[in-house]
Amino acid sequence: MLKYKPNDKYKPSDFHKKAQFGSIKTVTNPNTGGKTKVFVAEMTLRYAPKKRTLTQQYTILGTDLEDTILIVIRHNKALNKKLLVKLPDGLSYDIVGISPDDSNNIITYDIVTLKLNQQGVQ
Repeated sequence: MLKYKPNDKYKPSDFHKKAQFGSIKTVTNPNTGGKTKVFVAEMTLRYAPKKRTLTQQYTILGTDLEDTILIVIRHNKALNKKLLVKLPDGLSYDIVGISPDDSNNIITYDIVTLKLNQQGVQ
């Protein structure tokens, strides 16, 4: 008898942090009349931080991926590169890449590559 055994090494307890996925909206400050860019969350997903090995870190030195971080989320079709991500550290990140798990497993995960957003988004 075959038992379901997931191919991944993630446990539900690994997904203990929440990330907000959204976009930038320009709003008018009612006090000053000036325009301000603010982050507007469209969805909140739990994630697990993913560490790179030393070999992986050395491989990406000098590339565009050098200052990026990785997070793992449950597969979500609504995720796209146009969204920004706000992590619990309060900083906003751009999505550089999404590596979806398109296997035939029951539970699948996406690895999302993030780079710190250099715009002054609140």
